Amino acid sequence: MADPFEDSRRKLARADQHFAELYEKVNEYSEAQPLEKVEVPHPTMPGHQLHKIVLRRPLPHSIADITGDIVSNLRSGLDIAAYTVAVASGCQNPKNCAFPFAGSLAQMANSLGRSKDLPPPMQSLFVGFQPYLGGDDTLWALNEMCNTDKHKMLIPVGTAVVRLGAHVGGTGYFSMPDPHTWDRQKNEMDLITFGPGSEYKCFFDFHAFVAVNEIRAVDGKSVIEVLHKMGNRVLDILNVIEAESRRLGYIS
Repeated sequence: MADPFEDSRRKLARADQHFAELYEKVNEYSEAQPLEKVEVPHPTMPGHQLHKIVLRRPLPHSIADITGDIVSNLRSGLDIAAYTVAVASGCQNPKNCAFPFAGSLAQMANSLGRSKDLPPPMQSLFVGFQPYLGGDDTLWALNEMCNTDKHKMLIPVGTAVVRLGAHVGGTGYFSMPDPHTWDRQKNEMDLITFGPGSEYKCFFDFHAFVAVNEIRAVDGKSVIEVLHKMGNRVLDILNVIEAESRRLGYIS
């Protein structure tokens, strides 16, 4: 017997293929050691030396492109599932059967207008998934990333840095930010400032990773972790949609 949700599952399978490619590209980028430690005169403190790390290797555009492919396939899987349910429930020519993402709970009623060809029990089911900011933020972020991919050349991802360890010891003046903060605009991070005549030994262990930028709820988080969570969530939702469609008798 044919799987009525085969087209949705094919979209998810395609997303998995892209995810494997993305994982490889991100690892290649991280292993290439894109960061470099430099020492420069402090711009506002004469005689002081500023140590910082800077990004020497830009993030490849292919990482943003692949990310766009993944989120597009994941959201398409949900929209196709909604269309499948609309047809199975008896709608001859469904035109309003999109998965109802919304900016907030208050906007869900308007968003359901895009799903009015679905039977009311399925509309209620979709609302229960809370696909809005403040509900299921992972779903909301998925939609936001898809919308960004439609209206910009690149999905907003970039290099981020996490401090794994630090040690400083010696004599004289020094100043160190706490916490260390990566400057996205300059693609650099101030590590420590030493005063004239200071004698110090310092050790810093930082790790560069690829993060989602400019998307609320997931801003600054690892793009790999975010997409993995999105993929699992979409798969869970698809399974629930199928189970409820069978229970209500839309599919056998």
